[in-house]
Amino acid sequence: MAGRFLMSEQNQFFRWLYRLLALGGLGLLLVIAYAIIAGELSSRRWQHRNTVAVQQPTADGQKKVEELRFGDLELIRGSAIRMIKVESEVDRGKRLGLSSGGYGWNFRTRNLVFVQPGSSSPARWLFKGDGQYLSDIDQLCICRDGVKSPALALYFEIAQGDGSGRPEGVSPAVTHADGSGYATLGKPVARVLDKDVSEDGKTLGLLVEDQGKLVYRQFSLETFAPLQEQLVTQLQRE
Repeated sequence: MAGRFLMSEQNQFFRWLYRLLALGGLGLLLVIAYAIIAGELSSRRWQHRNTVAVQQPTADGQKKVEELRFGDLELIRGSAIRMIKVESEVDRGKRLGLSSGGYGWNFRTRNLVFVQPGSSSPARWLFKGDGQYLSDIDQLCICRDGVKSPALALYFEIAQGDGSGRPEGVSPAVTHADGSGYATLGKPVARVLDKDVSEDGKTLGLLVEDQGKLVYRQFSLETFAPLQEQLVTQLQRE
């Protein structure tokens, strides 16, 4: 009888132990689920800050409402001009190989706006629409020993493709420091490996991969016209 009683007590102890472990596991799962949901909600709120609804014209003359974010006021060096990056969210089913947004992978810079403090004129929009993807936005300068000159021009790249996966290519482009004089630097290329500005600030050099070749090209920073092209090497085709 004593043995049966002891065995019954042990069985009852293990039944309670299993119940406590099950409850503990369920509680842990609930805590994890709460943390995931709270993190997602917090991330969404942070990503959509500074976002406003803007009416945009369409090709058929109608207007659509688009959620755009205006932020990251950036001073153009050597002037009072401010540049604003205009971003929007890429469809969740798409992912662009180029990343330019600071709010998450699914946000991309679509446009640039230039504001002149003290002027009564409207802000200058670089593009009329917001269908393009911009990346590698940079103020070109003469840079020596970490000291940067006033901006000579603004450089950026425009992705080719529909935004799904890696871009089909990029179009290197420039504008003057105030956002005027937009020009593309030749036809789209596979990618831009590097760029440099001459010591006198008059030319921009681009090292690009284009049609199976590695090419160094130079452009005028005054007129944005091409100056010369030099073959670096042929590339092995895959």
